[in-house]
Amino acid sequence: MNNTAIKKVEKKQSIRQASKKNQQKLVYQIDVMSVKMFLMSAIVAIVILVVATTIISMNNKITKTQTEIARIEQKTKALNNENEDLKLKAADLMSNSRLEKIAEKAGLNLNDNNMRNVK
Repeated sequence: MNNTAIKKVEKKQSIRQASKKNQQKLVYQIDVMSVKMFLMSAIVAIVILVVATTIISMNNKITKTQTEIARIEQKTKALNNENEDLKLKAADLMSNSRLEKIAEKAGLNLNDNNMRNVK
């Protein structure tokens, strides 16, 4: 073989080697990019999971609080009703007609001299 043929063969081999190196770099770059994309996807997924968990937790707390508020309002209504009933009973027990009946049963008389009007 002559020199030009050898140079052509060497040139082809060097081109092949350069091509293989470029392919290896490209594969390496693709691998790095795929790892970066995977990491970004994982981070986004984790953020979404944390946000979703936080929202669900807050909804549960809101529901529990609303239930507690409803229970307290119900207790308050019951106590207000009981308070009104007790006020009516107290007013009934302090009525003049009832007190006069009790005084009559006890043998007490109404004496006008012992009465005083208070303003």
